Amino acid sequence: MTPITEPVQHAAERVTDAWSALPSWLPVPGLGALPVNSFLLKGTEPMLVDTGLGALAGPLVDSLRAEIDPEDLRWIWLSHTDADHIGNLDRILQIAPNATVVTNFLGAGKMGMLGVGDPARLRLLAPGEVFEVGGRRMHQVRPPYYDAPETMGFFDETDRVFFAADAFGALLPGSVDRIDEIPAGELADGLVAWSSVDAPWLAQMDRGALGRILRALDALGPAHVLSGHLPVAQRLDTLTGIVGRAYGRGTTEAVTPETAAQVEAILA
Repeated sequence: MTPITEPVQHAAERVTDAWSALPSWLPVPGLGALPVNSFLLKGTEPMLVDTGLGALAGPLVDSLRAEIDPEDLRWIWLSHTDADHIGNLDRILQIAPNATVVTNFLGAGKMGMLGVGDPARLRLLAPGEVFEVGGRRMHQVRPPYYDAPETMGFFDETDRVFFAADAFGALLPGSVDRIDEIPAGELADGLVAWSSVDAPWLAQMDRGALGRILRALDALGPAHVLSGHLPVAQRLDTLTGIVGRAYGRGTTEAVTPETAAQVEAILA
């Protein structure tokens, strides 16, 4: 791993033929390094997922331009309105005049209070609405844990990509290019360290609730897991297993009817 002393943008990484990661890293004094990722969906209606750190505006824009012409960008999906996810929103809107921001009612309200974005360039999703982009269906999926109530993850049924927003993030000793470069013990420690910072209430959850949520997500069978704060992963069950064991949630209780219905609708 490479020690991180200042924010740094890495080169884009291919996830599938359509999806790429735009990774960056942020030093967290005393705790290590935190991945901070945006993602790009190419195709007939290109979509950027989150806009990264304001401190890396230039490098992020350069990375985006290396992948597509920003004027071709059609959508910007915002997982939530934390600074590390909307840090370059206004800059991207300036260089991408044809892009519309995808968010929900609460996300739009918080953007207004923060004075970012353009109310005329919003596409608000209703709860549970399936968003269609370039022939793909993006199913809203609430991540298993998060730090902002407007958080929206998604499942792309075409490439079986699950975007988990802040969930499954990890504080690591330094930067890596691939998740398989992280020793298992350091990955487990990093996942727990990040959830302790980002979602400290996780340790207080009902013993069965988290297990039900994690198993429901496993049932989707994602081929790729995109987290805002972890290198791209291919095995969701590995991540859910670490989180579940760390918080003692290895339960055999049935998935709740609400969660089961959501998963069945996506798998149908």
